[in-house]
Amino acid sequence: MILTSLDIDADMFLQGTGWALKPQGACKGEVCVPLLNSSDGDSADVDIVSIAERLGMGLVKDERVDVWALGPESTITGRSLTTAVAPELELPQLNGTLFRLDSLLGQKTVLVAWASWCGCREDLRLWRELRDELHPSGVEVVTVALDTGGAEAARPWIEKAAPSHPALIDRTHILGARFGVTNVPNAMWVDEQGVIVRPAEPAWLENPHESSEVAAQSLDEMPADHRAVRSEIAKMRIDYALYPAMVRDWAAHGATSRYVLDPDQVIERSQPRSANESLAAAHFELGEYFHRQGDHGASIDHWRAAHRLQPTNWTYKRQAWNLEEPDSVRTVEAYGSGWLDDVRALGAESYFPPLRP
Repeated sequence: MILTSLDIDADMFLQGTGWALKPQGACKGEVCVPLLNSSDGDSADVDIVSIAERLGMGLVKDERVDVWALGPESTITGRSLTTAVAPELELPQLNGTLFRLDSLLGQKTVLVAWASWCGCREDLRLWRELRDELHPSGVEVVTVALDTGGAEAARPWIEKAAPSHPALIDRTHILGARFGVTNVPNAMWVDEQGVIVRPAEPAWLENPHESSEVAAQSLDEMPADHRAVRSEIAKMRIDYALYPAMVRDWAAHGATSRYVLDPDQVIERSQPRSANESLAAAHFELGEYFHRQGDHGASIDHWRAAHRLQPTNWTYKRQAWNLEEPDSVRTVEAYGSGWLDDVRALGAESYFPPLRP
């Protein structure tokens, strides 16, 4: 949440963080955390500093322009989800019209995170096909582009896929703060009551390298960078047939599907979130803020901090690298890191954790 002042009211705090201030404390879903100075929800003053400390929200100030960023909570469960109740989400579609996730209550929803800088952009047509197949069974798909470049970065891929489902733009990577998305493609399931029944996890529909134009090339024919990337990808344990089979089972069996998790399992399987990872989210949002203001140098400073604080958040890294050197997998000078370097250092096997049915 970007703040130009620490003086905000409870409604702004709710809109920016998903936490409501009530007499019993700060509340999200069924979870309420007592505060020393609880608000009745009507107060014009929110003690940002003390609430941030109580909820483990990273608070970062940029002294150059007196702007703050408030990261998501980290101390309640130690995970990216505090509750399995789906957080509020309102994002623009390609034409700028705002779309609310809760408008889909009464339907099963698969919320899909992708990006223009990911090979998963080619999966959009497959999500359209899967949605059209399962929509009569009460399933809706919502694709969300995590793109600091906004609608213009995502537009070519959305228009190519011609989706029949909502296609949203998330230029501030709010899916990371609200749902714990740290790589793409990822997807989450939200049931008819607005409860998450599967948290963010890898969600491939096909192997992009088998379906791409380079698939017919032998390794010897490929440029060295492509060979190196393919070598690392081969180490990743991805079952491309599993995720669509899971979605079809949910469509057929609903709450009795063997892939539906209970709320405690959903929270436990969501991404870990420490104080450093909340700070990383705040720095990333400040970087996006400065990029939007035309001060890209300041963006780099904050994005480097986000990478240092949460080195396994690939959406932060890939977004920043792509804005400097689109499609490069080698070391990006501004960050002193790059896809190949970091995948090799952190282990290709952990890049896309194996899908846990």
